[in-house]
Amino acid sequence: MEKTYLYAYIEFDGNDDFPLNIFTQEIGVQPTKTWKIGERVKPGHPTNKRIQVNTCWRFEIETIESLDTEDVLRPLLEVFQSKTDTINQLKEQFSLDVRLELVMHIYDGHTPGLVIYPPFSKFAAEINAFLDVDMYVFPFTEPKE
Repeated sequence: MEKTYLYAYIEFDGNDDFPLNIFTQEIGVQPTKTWKIGERVKPGHPTNKRIQVNTCWRFEIETIESLDTEDVLRPLLEVFQSKTDTINQLKEQFSLDVRLELVMHIYDGHTPGLVIYPPFSKFAAEINAFLDVDMYVFPFTEPKE
């Protein structure tokens, strides 16, 4: 039986080709993933010719088995809450959007509660972030008799 898994990330992007190395240095956190506009989406894939349409800097919290969204949102907050002023300066400097994303992989109806606690919602408002929740709900597995 599959379990329910959650992860969260913060992502900075824009259509401009902003300097990822300077952004990383200024924010003081190593990203888990970056890409530049025009790069191939899957560089080693022989048939996939799609290219990135923007430049992006992402920091992702490790995927965990949980039914509590706080388990992935709290660690994200702990890393970035003290960087609110820096985030806002970088957003302005490089004309960036910021997105806070919560991703749920739900199996067999084990649905986590979707609670955004006040410290996280305050942080999201302070950096004027998009809040995005993706839910991937997989079919129930009926026990065989």
